[in-house]
Amino acid sequence: MRTFKSFLNEKILLEKLEEILNEAKDDSTKVGGASNNTKGVLHELLTGYHLQGGKHMEKHDLINDKTGKRESPQTAHDRLKSQIHPEDYKEIDKKAKSAANDIKKEIKEKHPGHEIQHVHHTSKAGDTEKETGVKASQKEDSSDIYITTKNKKTGKVLKHGRSLKVSQGSSKNVPSSNLGMESAGSKAKELYKSHQEKIKKDYPDLEKVKKGPEHDGVEDARKEWARNNPEKHEAIKVQNRKLLHNIAHHHAAELQHHLDSGNHEKVVNHIRDVLGANKTPAEKGEKATFSKHTTYVTSKGVQHHSSHPGEEHEHILKDHENITVKSSKGSVHFFHTDPKTGVTKKFATQSHKFKSQSDPLGTVSSSGKAV
Repeated sequence: MRTFKSFLNEKILLEKLEEILNEAKDDSTKVGGASNNTKGVLHELLTGYHLQGGKHMEKHDLINDKTGKRESPQTAHDRLKSQIHPEDYKEIDKKAKSAANDIKKEIKEKHPGHEIQHVHHTSKAGDTEKETGVKASQKEDSSDIYITTKNKKTGKVLKHGRSLKVSQGSSKNVPSSNLGMESAGSKAKELYKSHQEKIKKDYPDLEKVKKGPEHDGVEDARKEWARNNPEKHEAIKVQNRKLLHNIAHHHAAELQHHLDSGNHEKVVNHIRDVLGANKTPAEKGEKATFSKHTTYVTSKGVQHHSSHPGEEHEHILKDHENITVKSSKGSVHFFHTDPKTGVTKKFATQSHKFKSQSDPLGTVSSSGKAV
């Protein structure tokens, strides 16, 4: 029989594994040594490469995270490729090629007669405006690439924004938004401040940690402190979980109160942010199409899913009287009851978390996804 202690130990191990995956640096000497960030960027660059029939995108430049310098898509690709094991690159390329074929198929079905002219990478603020002529923040238009197609008979040109997601898991429901503490409810900052004060009071030596020449920053120095003080760090993690549970509890109660008091618009707008369920400015101006394209893996192999967040949840968001909000541990869950059948289903989740569990004074953020 599974004991609570074994469950807790398993939970801690899973947290540590997630921490390692999220914060790992590239290691070209071993298979599986590619960081999540490198996998994601290479997926974008290689999907664009295969959409163009094996030709690297010519623009727009990326910004190198370490040097802050601009790089062409091909330069960024070559650098990232050199940082990981050949087997990892082979797997990333395989998924990207499959994703490109799926996107081509979708465009062919929805826009008969259109052929791809070129593909551009849109990773920086302002890049999407260069493609569409419509000003948009990266939150308003999360397209990683823009595809330009032309109808060979009519000459009509279309723009297609695509937000590319790749998952190592078997679910198509990957995070669709990354939200700051301002999206965690009105009490989040107050609760976080009290939590930080308690941690600093309990571990005064932590506040004295300074950045050394061997550290990337003060956060890196605090991570070293955590590694050297594992028992203290585990105790802090327990307090972290309590904080996240507390934030989620108050957040869900606040959102439900808005629904109960008739302030539906505030909750609906929040859910749109959680799901990324807004049409892009270019969509609204009929300047481009937009969809989120997810690549994931099941026992059947590489799979793909295209979603249109500006459309798919409208029937629920317009039926706000049948939306309810509940919390569980560190997450806020959104439910909808079908007025015809009476069946209640969860349709979205916002998970509150620490940006880094290895930093004992880390900050709180959250991510949202459809379920």
